[in-house]
Amino acid sequence: TMALKIVEKQPPDLILLDIMMPGMSGYEVCEALKSNPETSHIPVIFLTAMDQTTDESKGFDLGAADYITKPVNPPILEARVKTHLALKHAMDELQDAYAVIKKQKDRMQEELNVGHTIQMSMVPIEFPAFPEHTEFDLHGLLKPAREVGGDFYDFFMIGEDEICLVVGDVSGKGVPAALFMAVTQTMIKTATSGDRSPASIVTRVNDALSSDNPTSMFVTLFLAIIDIRTGRFRYCNAGHNPPYVVHPDGRLTCLNQRHGVVMGAMPGLAYREDEASLAKEDSLFIFTDGVTEAMDRDGQLFGEPRLEEFLARTDGSAARALTGTALQRIEEFAVGAEQADDITLLVYRLQESPAMTERNSLEISISADIAELARVQQATEEFAVQTAIPAGATQKMSIVLD
Repeated sequence: TMALKIVEKQPPDLILLDIMMPGMSGYEVCEALKSNPETSHIPVIFLTAMDQTTDESKGFDLGAADYITKPVNPPILEARVKTHLALKHAMDELQDAYAVIKKQKDRMQEELNVGHTIQMSMVPIEFPAFPEHTEFDLHGLLKPAREVGGDFYDFFMIGEDEICLVVGDVSGKGVPAALFMAVTQTMIKTATSGDRSPASIVTRVNDALSSDNPTSMFVTLFLAIIDIRTGRFRYCNAGHNPPYVVHPDGRLTCLNQRHGVVMGAMPGLAYREDEASLAKEDSLFIFTDGVTEAMDRDGQLFGEPRLEEFLARTDGSAARALTGTALQRIEEFAVGAEQADDITLLVYRLQESPAMTERNSLEISISADIAELARVQQATEEFAVQTAIPAGATQKMSIVLD
């Protein structure tokens, strides 16, 4: 017992232990050493006159490093002691290296956790987002496959009557994708400050991303600008998954127009746009490929058919219910399998009936003659007076006509 207390206070590098001892046997001492976290790492070599196989087996079962029978051959004992001391020192160095690696891993994990918090703070997560607007219902969610990822969604009002919806998916995973995502998201918000054309916005952002992109990363993107009064919207799809318009009767309209390739791959591209409209209780369902490419344990993809089947049964669900149920359905399908890609969903649901605003318009037919310019300018000026168009805008129209 006294020896055990000494060993605990001043742990040696190795212990030679006899089995036949007064009081506690060597087996009992070894068991006590191995059960104590402070001494369990010390190698123990049994010295005994017993040479039966059962005795050796018992010693190894208790955690002994070696087993030498008497009479002891000094050179053999010395060689084995040196071997076990070398193993002990190597194990100590390995433990020290592991401690350093663990410290670095913990630091990296802490930084990734901070990165996750920062990334999630960049996407809107408070709903209802615009409680003062009863014209629409809106909800989005993002579930990264890792601490940080390349998916993102965003929405923001443009003036009083329009809202911009954005969903993107950056190539790759981890920190590089998250940084590229943040840059793209910031550029889009900047581009929309003075532009109402999705095609123009995407074209400008693509040029900016492509001009300085040494890592050759790219992003797929769907961007829509919706008139919240009428339900009409213009949209541009840059290599992204086609979204769906979900009608309350279960019908689906797939917006499968593609208006250009992925963003960031090549500068100088001119993207196009299309126009569509939402009726009362229609939902615009936008998503990333983490939805359709979610896999189950057998490697089967969730796929578009399952997604369409799910959407056709939603019966005009509210936006939050639709995104939440969709994620639940995907997770149920992929239960037991590791999430391979980020999952992002954004739903815009029209709450009230669209009221198309009556707009005054001017239509005039002209021939290909420069003399017609004077007639067009006169008609434009008269139209501007009738509709109270500001003088500055009238002047700009004249310059455009010229």
